[in-house]
Amino acid sequence: MFRTIFQKMMLIFIVALFLCFTLTAVLFNISLNRYVIDQRAEVLNLYGERICYSLNVLIDNRMDSDSSLLFQSLLEVMANNTSSLIWIVDDTGNIFAYSQITAHLIEKLENNKGIYQLTNPKQYALPKSGKSSTETGNFFGLFDETGMQWLTVKIPFSFSNVIINGRAFQGNVMLHTPIPEIKKTGSAITNLFLPAIILSLIFSLFFLYILSKRITSPLIQMTQAARRISSGEWQSKLTYKGNDEVAILAKSFNHMLETLENLEKMRRDFVANISHELRTPMTSINGFIEGILDGTIPEEKQKEYLGIVKDEVKRLQRLVNDMLEVARMEAGELKVNITVFDICEIVRISVIQLQQALEDKNINFRANFEQEVMLVSADRDAIQRVLINLLHNAVKFTPESGQISVSINTVKGKAEITVTDSGIGILSDDLPFIFDRFHKADKSRGRDKTSVGLGLYIVKNIMKAHDEEINVTSESGKGTSFIFSLPLKDT
Repeated sequence: MFRTIFQKMMLIFIVALFLCFTLTAVLFNISLNRYVIDQRAEVLNLYGERICYSLNVLIDNRMDSDSSLLFQSLLEVMANNTSSLIWIVDDTGNIFAYSQITAHLIEKLENNKGIYQLTNPKQYALPKSGKSSTETGNFFGLFDETGMQWLTVKIPFSFSNVIINGRAFQGNVMLHTPIPEIKKTGSAITNLFLPAIILSLIFSLFFLYILSKRITSPLIQMTQAARRISSGEWQSKLTYKGNDEVAILAKSFNHMLETLENLEKMRRDFVANISHELRTPMTSINGFIEGILDGTIPEEKQKEYLGIVKDEVKRLQRLVNDMLEVARMEAGELKVNITVFDICEIVRISVIQLQQALEDKNINFRANFEQEVMLVSADRDAIQRVLINLLHNAVKFTPESGQISVSINTVKGKAEITVTDSGIGILSDDLPFIFDRFHKADKSRGRDKTSVGLGLYIVKNIMKAHDEEINVTSESGKGTSFIFSLPLKDT
């Protein structure tokens, strides 16, 4: 799929690149031809001014034969140098002097007593500005038969002291040159420019191919890895280099894979744990009840065993309640009832509930309260559950004759509660996942036989519902501290 998408993108890019190069070449060619024509017009204009000067000299010499011959030679030389036709035309269209008139042009001209004459007044009209003018085209039909566009430069002249046919001698020096001749220069430059365009296009396509491979390869790997993951293969990590967006995407994919793998592992552990937690008490309950019913358990011991059954039922009840609570949290149904209460009192009540567990392990408990009474705004029952869960964990992982403490201090306008134990601690590799559901830092069943890894997950979500954070610090073999904050009543 990704290959098809990028093939289409590559094709679109190639077409766009080709169109850009083509447009550039066309605009360059138009601009270059315009520039060459303008340059040639300037040259013709310069030659025309020299012809006007030479014409003035000829007239001053009264058009003697030597001057006329020299002037004619000058026209032919200049016409040859500029690849043009040079005509001296008066304001009635009579061509008094010329470098050359080709046969196909003679048919377009009138012959008046041996003098060729232009037939269209627009052709020999004097420029209105009194300055030189430039025209491109077929010169009002004169050059139709040539099948080419022509550049014509007209430089007006006037000699008031020369009277011809009762009129002052005035007209234009005309220089005609075919535009294809002019464009030869532009074509030569274009021929140099064209290979550069082709080479640029080839290099662009090469680098585009490399870039597309650089982008598509990780995406194809991701697609293949996703298919393998769906089949249960979790070791399909991507390889990447650099720090660009593709590398970041591959890195994020690997992180997602690690998260999914960890979640799947926790799910398997959860299934195993929940199966064990359900099977053990149910087996005990069933065995004790059958023993009572069939008389295997003597009547004087039935009360004792019913007490055990009661404890197992409570254990199942706690497990079911935890699972229901998690379901509510994940459905977004967890609501908090904010009230004002004494957090120090809640700590005392929670410790009393766990008094028997503390005494069984001979654990020394210490309370460090900054004030005897500290009122906070929170959900009383939810916070009590947080404290009981944290204290229960502390008791569970603290060895015989260990220590547990709860500190309450005012920090930045809030009540900061810290639950610390001298237990086995948490490995650094487990710390990032300690609040994940189904996660158990103690992978063995030695210490943690009554947990499926939901307690701290519930604690995290309760604090999140209060818009507060809970953090943990731990050192393996030295103990663990859980710290969370609650808003004070007067804040």
